[in-house]
Amino acid sequence: MKKAKPPNIFIKCAWRYSPFFVLETVFSWILARAVVEGNRLIGTAVDSLFAGETVAYTAFLAILLLFTAAGFAAAFLKSVCASLFGIKTQTLYKNLVAEKLYRLEYRYFDDNGSAAVINKMNGDIAEADALLGENVPLLCAETVEVLTYAVFVAQTNWKLLLVMCLLYPLVLWISECVVRKITSLKKVFRQKSDRITEIAQDCMSGILVLRSFGAERHFGEKLSRAADELVENEEKRTRISNNAILIRRILGWMPNIVCAVYAYVLVSRGDISLGGLLTFILILGRFVDAFVALPFDLVEAREHWVCVRRVEELLRGREEESGNYRPQGPVSGETAIAFEGVSFCYAEQVPVLQELSFQIPVGSTVAFVGESGGGKSTIFRILCGFYRPVGGKYLLYGRDFHTWDTEAARERIALVSQNVFLFPDTIRANVAYADTGASEEDIIQACKNASIHDFIMSLPNQYDTQVGERGILLSGGERQRISIARAFLKNAPILLMDEPTSAVDLDTEKVIQKAMERLARGRTCVIIAHRLSTVRYADEIFVLRDGAVVESGNHETLMGQKGVYAAMYGREGIR
Repeated sequence: MKKAKPPNIFIKCAWRYSPFFVLETVFSWILARAVVEGNRLIGTAVDSLFAGETVAYTAFLAILLLFTAAGFAAAFLKSVCASLFGIKTQTLYKNLVAEKLYRLEYRYFDDNGSAAVINKMNGDIAEADALLGENVPLLCAETVEVLTYAVFVAQTNWKLLLVMCLLYPLVLWISECVVRKITSLKKVFRQKSDRITEIAQDCMSGILVLRSFGAERHFGEKLSRAADELVENEEKRTRISNNAILIRRILGWMPNIVCAVYAYVLVSRGDISLGGLLTFILILGRFVDAFVALPFDLVEAREHWVCVRRVEELLRGREEESGNYRPQGPVSGETAIAFEGVSFCYAEQVPVLQELSFQIPVGSTVAFVGESGGGKSTIFRILCGFYRPVGGKYLLYGRDFHTWDTEAARERIALVSQNVFLFPDTIRANVAYADTGASEEDIIQACKNASIHDFIMSLPNQYDTQVGERGILLSGGERQRISIARAFLKNAPILLMDEPTSAVDLDTEKVIQKAMERLARGRTCVIIAHRLSTVRYADEIFVLRDGAVVESGNHETLMGQKGVYAAMYGREGIR
């Protein structure tokens, strides 16, 4: 079984702010020492009284107040340092996770469901916060208290400390048994939480389909089963936790009882004074609480550690590859895009593209057509740099895409897809995502070019109109024209069009088609065509089958060959 990697990034973040942790430890020690010395002072005063000696109450109270003030100051400063350590480490860790999310390669999101990623960003990060904000300060304080009080007990009578230590292996053994069971159940809990989030997300995203097909009960049953499994898992974890609490209390009573009886024996034998016994009893409660609590609080910390490991899986995910080539200004060359023997597969031994080769001259319009599964969408993903070829070369303006800075390459490509995604924001903001520094005039001009400006101005809030989640408050054609406006605003020299008129009515298609024609002028256009009537005027058409080009040429040439393209065209019944 492959051993899980330690969460090194989390540890590095904590190490960066370790001076606060060191100060927290120092102040914890000062607090524990103040408690010990204050109680020792009380014990000494009691011995003096029973011995008939005079006690200087003014000096006694002054020193006692000094220890009390030192304890309060140490407690306050310890809390401040713990908070600073936790907050600064949490902030750094969260920022690293957020930055990593945008650098992860596209395949990561294919291999890991969005529900798991969301839970790691929310639930698991919250557990990491709890570890830093609650568990670490508590464990630090308890460790210091145990060591400090142990020294005091040893100074009082080493045999008392020996009695305590003889009980500790039992405490450690029980806590370790609890750790193994709870850690395993914690992992299952997070996995089942991912599953519930995934089902709920599917329900919300597909609510229209669910209701139209009457599938609510089916998804309700799936969610119910997943929830029952989660509850069953949590019941097991709760039972173990409750048993652990009971055992912890019993273990807390045992040292108190054993040590109290043994201390009584020592007093009766004259091995310890009455004042020493009083001091010991005052310290014993604190000692036992920290002594027994420490291993069980480690159990809780290890629960949170499970979530830290899950976040580390995301942080160790592969990032997008990127070169250093970042040209200033327009790029010259006769060929905009070229594939030289490009091969690609999503899974091993399942080829999607097979030694695919083609060239797209600057300023030309080319189209890819073919049956579903032929590799058309995969080509677009490679063109955008979402995937890298497993064989061959992808050249952008004559340079291997590997050498390009990925951001610089994407600045030269605009995508208009049939699956339009709009953010739950205003129309203005959705258009401006193409260029966050664009002026109001630029945004309006882009919308005019996309034939959507008049519609926007007819709305009560005009460009400040909220579009809803995924643009649900707008029609398909309106969403599509906003995406075209985004492409106009980006003003990229290469335009990728994934059949943007496939899901709209005939009248809307004509409006969008005119906007697309305006957008395509002076640009290199690459089109994925589902309806062949939309690409008959392309300079060159590539016909794909099983990831390879089986025919290429313009419309007239391909029709004259009476091959695959002509057969597809005939099946559409186009004249």
